[in-house]
Amino acid sequence: MGEIQRKFDAISKKYDEQRRKFIPCFDDFYGAAVSVASVDAKNPDILDIGAGTGLLSAFLMERYPDASFTLIDISEKMLDMAKDRFRNNSKVKYIAADYSKYDFSEKYDMVVSAVSIHHLEDKEKKELYKKSYSILKRTGFLLTPIRYMEKLFS
Repeated sequence: MGEIQRKFDAISKKYDEQRRKFIPCFDDFYGAAVSVASVDAKNPDILDIGAGTGLLSAFLMERYPDASFTLIDISEKMLDMAKDRFRNNSKVKYIAADYSKYDFSEKYDMVVSAVSIHHLEDKEKKELYKKSYSILKRTGFLLTPIRYMEKLFS
């Protein structure tokens, strides 16, 4: 088990509570992401990379209640929290794996990530962005609201 996985496993039960404290304007941060998440599909296929407990997916579900979600995270314990959050939603799949190494076979209308990609080195980010674009449907898009946070502090 890697160091990052160990750390996220350890904080999984407190993660959501900590996000509200650590992310300035928490509701605005996630709300801004959802406000620009616009696709033509009525029932989009959404991939949440570094999904953790499913915070961003929960916000997106409010806008797209009939969407299908795939949540991938390196921490099984974080995904366990997401499974509890979405226990009544049969349109959510879970993948416990390192998204930077995972071989995706499906195409998505949206590939989203809230606060995970910043853990990667620049070269890994570039590769992840290439991979993300390769699994998007023709009219799909990549959404990473971490850029919103970076602008707040720059």
